[in-house]
Amino acid sequence: MKECLKKNKLLLVVTAFFSVITSVGNAVVAIFLQKIIDVTMGKNFNGFLNVLLATLVYIAMYGLCYFIYAVTSKMLVRNLTRMLRKKVFRGVMRRGYQDFTSINTADYISALTNDIKLVEENYILPLLLMLQHAITFVATLVLLLILSPIVTGCLVLCMILMYTIPSLFGKALQSRQDVLSGKLARFTTRLKDIFSGYEVIKSYRVTGEVEEEFCQENHEVADAKYAADKLFVINESLSQMLAIITQVVAIFVSAYLVLRGSISMGTLIALVQLGGSFVWPIVTLMQNIPKVKSIKPVLQRLDEFSDYSDLSFTGTELPSFETELTAKNLAFSYDPEHPVLTGAELTLRKGKKYAVVGESGCGKTTLIKLLSGCYAGYEGEIRLDGRELRTLDIDRVREMISVIHQNVYMFDKSIEENICIYQSFPQEKLDNALRLSGVDRFLSQTTDGLASPVGENGANLSGGQRQRIAIARALIQRTPILILDEGTSAIDMQTAYDIESRLLKIPELTLLTITHKMSGELLGKYDEIIFMKEGIVAEMGNLEELLRRKSEFATFYSLNI
Repeated sequence: MKECLKKNKLLLVVTAFFSVITSVGNAVVAIFLQKIIDVTMGKNFNGFLNVLLATLVYIAMYGLCYFIYAVTSKMLVRNLTRMLRKKVFRGVMRRGYQDFTSINTADYISALTNDIKLVEENYILPLLLMLQHAITFVATLVLLLILSPIVTGCLVLCMILMYTIPSLFGKALQSRQDVLSGKLARFTTRLKDIFSGYEVIKSYRVTGEVEEEFCQENHEVADAKYAADKLFVINESLSQMLAIITQVVAIFVSAYLVLRGSISMGTLIALVQLGGSFVWPIVTLMQNIPKVKSIKPVLQRLDEFSDYSDLSFTGTELPSFETELTAKNLAFSYDPEHPVLTGAELTLRKGKKYAVVGESGCGKTTLIKLLSGCYAGYEGEIRLDGRELRTLDIDRVREMISVIHQNVYMFDKSIEENICIYQSFPQEKLDNALRLSGVDRFLSQTTDGLASPVGENGANLSGGQRQRIAIARALIQRTPILILDEGTSAIDMQTAYDIESRLLKIPELTLLTITHKMSGELLGKYDEIIFMKEGIVAEMGNLEELLRRKSEFATFYSLNI
């Protein structure tokens, strides 16, 4: 937040300046009231006209200054929330794959929505309000001292009492705001989970149970909000009561001084007016100080997201892929007690085609995630042209690899935007990707061709159409390495065969395909088949060699054809 304030220093200064002007203007109203009453009591008509003219000029100037203050303060709130949200978003997107997936995405959404809203309502706006009322308080105090030190002394004593009692709620409010932020994050997580699982909920007829769970979560969030609000109400009630007591004291003391002839009636009116201007800034400060303090845990949480640095890969060398990608004695585990890879070794030569096969859970997907730079916490070596992966600039490495995942995600944009992914490509490249992937075959069935919206996560498309778009998305990048992680699983056999056959014919492409389809004709086109078992590469070779050995792959193949 401090960085955001520094970057808006000029706007902050302008806002503060006009806050000073308007706050002093609020206090000066009492002087105009004093003059009006005194010239009226003295029946001074010329003086009355002069005060009237001065008042009209004052109102015009005050209105203009207040307008400028209101606009600049809104601009400041807009800039701060926008910048804070941008910082948090960038921090989240900087996270490495392993760190990103360790936190539920709903927590990120909650931070960017609920927490930013809490910061705006309980930190930024209260700070602006406190600044304005603090200046009003100082200006009022000066005028009170000029008009009547006795009344000022009484008001200061009451002010000390007003400050002491409400400040006791600060820590309790901070704790409850922290709880509320956590409840909101959990509630967002559950909502995301429920809506994502809509089809499962309907298929298994558990709508009632899900609604009951939702009601429980909703109840907890509402209770947490009420618990925080209840303390705010107690704090505000005490502040209001003490404010009224302070004003009553000021009125009676001022009236007593009038009776004694120490001050004029105009001064009494001014003191009563200033008493309100003296009390209500303190009330506002006492109501908002606990709010500002209570938001500290939320700001810390946002800082954890925004200040994140990915230390998993720290290499800076520029990568190259001219000869081979190798893995030696590669071991990895998500859980120390359950290793996924236990010493895998393989060599992928440039321009060659490889099929990775094996039983579910043998480590195929983990292997390709390691090779594509998703995880840094592996044992052993991964080398690109002889250089260890962790010494290379990982962003540049990822630019050399395209991955087509089994579970395809579609952005709620057009078909073309889902293929190009925020980039521009020559029409020739786009047409080639459409042809190779088979997207061109169903474009005529859509409403607007490439401009057709895909809907939320591709809701307007079939599973096969989504998969074809994902393949086109990878092909248009023309990376030297392409990984298919069950990338044709949702496409019919003939189309899948056609796509893989076309990819196999691209001479400069290094292709790594994870597949469960034991098509002898297709597997025979791969240069080598990598057979994995229990976290290691059990065998490597072309189809003919592996079948001739009559080893574990041959048995696996015969059971799955």
